[in-house]
Order: sequence, then C-alpha cells, then structure tokens
Amino acid sequence: MYLKRLELQGFKTFAQKTVLLFEPDAGNRRGLTAVVGPNGSGKSNVADSLRWVMGEQSLRLLRAKKSEDVIFSGTEKKSRAGYAEVSMTLVNDDHQDLEFSEIVITRRLYRDGQSEYEINKQAARLGDVAMLLAQCGIGQRTYSVIGQGMVDEILSASPSERKEFFDEAAGLKPFQLKRQASLNKLDGARENLRQTETLLREIGPRLTSLERQVKRLEQRESLEVELKELEIQYHGGTWKQLRAALRNSKSAHEKAEQQAKRATEEADKLESELHSMEKAIPPSEGFRELRASIDKLSEERVKLRERQLKLESTREIAKARAEKPWSPLPLSKIISEIEDLHKKQLELLELLENAKSDPVKTKRLANEIHETVADLLNKLQRPAPEPQKATAEDPAVAKEAEELLKAMSEIDKKTREAQFELEQWNKKEDQKRSHIFDVQRELSHRRQEAQTAERQMSEAAVELARVETRRDAFLQELRTHRPEQESELETLADKATISEAPESFTPRLTKLRAQLEWIGGIDPETLKEHQETKTRYEELNKQTQDLSQAISSLEIIIKELDQTIAERSAASFRNLNAQFEIYFKRLFGGGDAKLVEVFPEPEYNEQGELIKAVDENAGRVGIDILATPPGKRLKAIALLSGGEKALVSIALICAIMATNPSPFVVLDEVDAALDEANSGKFAEIVSALADRTQFIIVTHNRATMSSAHILYGVTMGVDGVSQLLSVKLQDVIKQAK
Repeated sequence: MYLKRLELQGFKTFAQKTVLLFEPDAGNRRGLTAVVGPNGSGKSNVADSLRWVMGEQSLRLLRAKKSEDVIFSGTEKKSRAGYAEVSMTLVNDDHQDLEFSEIVITRRLYRDGQSEYEINKQAARLGDVAMLLAQCGIGQRTYSVIGQGMVDEILSASPSERKEFFDEAAGLKPFQLKRQASLNKLDGARENLRQTETLLREIGPRLTSLERQVKRLEQRESLEVELKELEIQYHGGTWKQLRAALRNSKSAHEKAEQQAKRATEEADKLESELHSMEKAIPPSEGFRELRASIDKLSEERVKLRERQLKLESTREIAKARAEKPWSPLPLSKIISEIEDLHKKQLELLELLENAKSDPVKTKRLANEIHETVADLLNKLQRPAPEPQKATAEDPAVAKEAEELLKAMSEIDKKTREAQFELEQWNKKEDQKRSHIFDVQRELSHRRQEAQTAERQMSEAAVELARVETRRDAFLQELRTHRPEQESELETLADKATISEAPESFTPRLTKLRAQLEWIGGIDPETLKEHQETKTRYEELNKQTQDLSQAISSLEIIIKELDQTIAERSAASFRNLNAQFEIYFKRLFGGGDAKLVEVFPEPEYNEQGELIKAVDENAGRVGIDILATPPGKRLKAIALLSGGEKALVSIALICAIMATNPSPFVVLDEVDAALDEANSGKFAEIVSALADRTQFIIVTHNRATMSSAHILYGVTMGVDGVSQLLSVKLQDVIKQAK
C-alpha cells in the first residue's frame, strides 16, 4: 500500500486546489519524495495536511490555536476561504485485508465549525478513519508523520509516552484499538446490563402482579362461562316455572271469580224470590187465637188449681185432725211454683211467636210448652192419700171437690184440644213455608258456595300476587346480574328442562357470584399491559442473557487481544531493540544502545508501608532508551548533545521502519540538525528503507534531495498563497544526458 495522491484546497496557505502525486520510482520502489522550499513558503503545511486528513485533533501538532486556523484566512490580495478540504488517496497494491483497491479519505472543515469525514465519498466518522488507518498500518500520531521537533520529543518523552509510540510502530495499534473498542463495548455492555437488570427488578414485581391479575382474569373467564351457562339453566327453568305458576294462578283466580259471580247471582235471585214470598204471606190470626185460648185455659186452670189446692188443704186439715195424715206442701209454696210455671209458659209462647219462621225452633218450643203444662198438671193432680174408712168427710167439701175435678178435667180436655189445634196449625204452616225453607236452604247453599268461591278467589289472588312478587324479584335479579337475557327468557324457558329444580342451582350461583365479586373487576387493558410487560420482560431477560454472553465473549476477546498484544509486543520489542543497536552503530560508527522495558513497581509511603502492590498480570508500562556513543560512558539521554540526540532519534526511527515498515512516512525536517557527514548517512539509510516504505520528506538537506526521485518545490507569491512546482529527477537526468 502506498500514498498515491494528495489534494489540498483552502488548507492553511494552499488557498487554491493543489494536487501532489506520489509514484514509485523507475525500479518500482516506494521511493522518496522531497518537498523543498524557502522558509515560510508553506512546505510544512503539506505534512500538516496529511496529519490533519488522518484525523489529528491536537491543535498544537497542527501548529494552530483554534480549529478554523487550518482554513485559509485570506490576504490583502486574496479573500479567505470558506472551508478547508484535504483528500489523500491510498492504493491497496499489496492486497491487504481491505474491501477496497483504492481508498480516498477526505476531511472537510467549515468556518461555522462543522466537520465532515468521508471514505470513498461516503460519510464516515473519525473512529472509522482511525480504524481504517490502523488496519493499513498507518498512525497519525506516531512515526507515520514526524514533524518538526518530534525527533527530540521521542527522546525527551516519558517511558509511558514512548511505549505508545513503540506500540504503534510495532503494529499493535489495530489490536489496541480493537481492545479499546472491546473495553468500551464491555463497559457499555456492563452499563446496559446494569440498566437492564435495574429495569428487570422494576418490571419483575409489576409483571408478577399482572400475572396474578391475568390468572384471576382467566379464572374469572372460566367462572363467568360456568356462571352464564348455569344462569341460562336457572333463568330458563325459573321463568318456565313462573310462567306455568302465573298461568295456573290466573286460571284458578278466573275460575274462582266466575264461580263466585255465578253463585252470587243465583243467591241474589233466590233472596229476591224469598223476599217476594215473605211479602205474599199475610200474618196468621189463627196462631194468636189459639195462643189466647190456651192462655185463657191456663189461667182458668190455675184458678181451679188454686181452689182445688185450697180445698185439698181444707180436707187435709180436716183429715189431719181426724187422724194423722200426710202433710201437704204449704199453699204459699204451691202458689209460688204455679206462678213460676205460668211465667215460663208465657215466655215460651212469646218465643214461639217470634220463631214462627223457623219450623225446627217452633216445634221445639211447642214441645217445651206441652212439657211445662204436663208438669203443671202433674203437680196439681198429685193424688192425696186415701182417707181412712173410719173418717167421715164433709159433703159440701166432697161436692166442691168433685166439681173442681170435673172443671179441671174439662179445662184439660180443652187445653189438649187447643194444643192439638196448635199442632195442626203448625203442620199447615209448615206446609205453607216448606217452599220458603227450601229457598232459604238453597239460598244458604248458594251463599256458602259464593263464600267458598270468594275464599278460593282470595287464595288464588294471594297466590297470584305471590307468584308476581317472585316474578318481579326474579326479573330484578336478572336485570342486576344478566340484563341481556331478559329478551331471551321465552326462548330459554322453551329450551329448559325441569329434570332438576332451578332452586338447586342457587347455592352454586351464589358461590360463583361471590367468587367473581371477590375477584373484582379487571380492566381489559390489563391483558394488553401484561402482554406488553411480559414481552418487555422477556426482551430484557433475553438482552440480559445476550449482554452476559457478550460480556463473557468480550472478556475472552480482550484476554486474547491482551495475549496477542503481549506476544507481538515482546517479539517486536526484541527485533526493534536489535535494529536500534544496528542503526545506532551505523550512524555513530560504534558505541552501544539498547531499549529497556519498564515494569510497574510497588508503591510505599514515607513510613515504608506498602500502598499499592504490583499486579502480576500487568505488562510493561514504559520504555527507556540507553545510548552510549563510541568513546563515552553509558549515560542518560538528557546529557547527549543536540546532534547526538538527533542521531539517536533517527536511529530509533530507522529501526522502527525496518522492523515494522509503514506504507508511507512523512518526515518534516528531521535532518535539520545533522551535519553533512551524518546527512549522507541518513540519506543512505532512508534510500535503503525506501524499498518497502514510501518516504515524503520536507527538507533543506542536499544529500536528502539528491536521494529523492520526485522533487516538489513550494513557493509563495505576493498574494500569500503557496504554489507547487514538481520535478522528476529521472527526467532531468535523462535530459542532461
């Protein structure tokens, strides 16, 4: 690989577009191109442009104070440029592991601070440019571009700074970049892993909660399906029962209402007929006459009985006087008893008159009257003991007694006749009222039927109200739990079977509803949130696994890179040390020089206590340079003269290029401090190394210019713009011949 072309426009003093071509020499060697010109002409800007296009960010190395200083600032005769642009073209002729045969790297900077990188006209980043150059074996900060003053800096640098220089010279830069990139990725992966694990810890409890809710929701769905099926059976069966019960209750109520209406109508007809019959029958005078006759006979009999009792009392008294007869009851007692019997008879007769409409009661009262009269007669006619034959009776008394007996017999006969007539009258009255009694019985029967029908109607109404209450309660429950089934009740009832009573479903329904109420309502968005959270959790978990695997892989890669870097660094250091000694002796004509590796040492405090131990796995941390020119003792580099330091630096640079040649090397007046003899040696060494490395040297030295096959001259006109002149020395030699 070699540098083929360099284009500058608006970069520092190169205001106009300037192109430098770098071609191999006649022997197809990489060759040497010399850039010459007076001081201040801008020849070192060529080296700065190469450093800048390769991504240099240090303004000090670019000899600028601010980034826009690299843009042509203008002169009195030339306006300033709006941007600076540098492009370099590399040819991949040795077929390195790159996908391009020719690589064009461009860097552009505008005055507003906007910066652009391009690789083969495609936008790129600084890191992409650095990695590409590292793969090509080119380093913008080390020996690929060695500017003014950097020769001394190599020697005056610290061991750790030299180590960076030597690592890049040893071709370790790609591995170090890969290692650094891997470390960055490792840090990023660990940070991402930490953030991912933090998110997992945050999402985990929420996912657990959502899973419980989803599980409850799944359980709720199964319970709702079971509840719906059970409610269909329950509602259908219950409505079928209620429909039948309503139909039966209404039918029973209508039937009882019709029966009550019919019985009431018939009873009203009978009652009207009875009233008409009662009005058609006049009051009976025979009953009053017979009663008056019986009353009169009873009074006469009482009177006769009183006379008889008095007579018997007189006779008894007479008889008692004659002999010791039995003692009759006192007259006052007899009279009192007769009066009581008479009063009772009057009461019975009055009751008989009032009860004439009731034949049964009339007959009973008549029998009581007969019994009362018979009792009265029995008491009045109780026979007296027969007189003793020896007792003589007063004829007048005997006659009066006989008359009284006849009169009593006559009155008894008339009373019996009156009673007979009364019985006959009752029979006739019974016949007359028999139809009324039949009507009354029929009326009573109809009233009883009407009452029974009304009672049945009332019971049917109560049952109907009870069924309607059950229906309303059922509909209310239906509207509360399953309102959409109300319009389907008839269909559900038709499909329902009564193999199992709907009431048997109630415990299970209650339990299912209680379970659903306990589960509570769950937002349907919960499923979406659960799925999203689960997906997010799985993605994070997968990322965690991937990150853990990536971390393990990166750790392995870093370990392998460390091993590769260590192995290559050791091999390169041995070769570099050997080459350094060779070139040192060649430049100095003898002497001794070597490179010494610096390893970390334990740190102690003032009291001698260990502060920091040495890491056994830690590599070298720096490189020291030991150089002893011929005829001198080994001493520190800082004590060497300026020329000796330049020769040591050049020997070191030549050793690096011999050990690990770069595709091209830019040297900016590195030979300025050499005398003529050493300049010749330097030119010989560079010419020998030009077989494998392309050299671009900014110089004033004649020996170096004579070794170049292309010579670029840089001049500056009165407008302050650098201009370029090119000469191929081979063509000049041919023309001279």
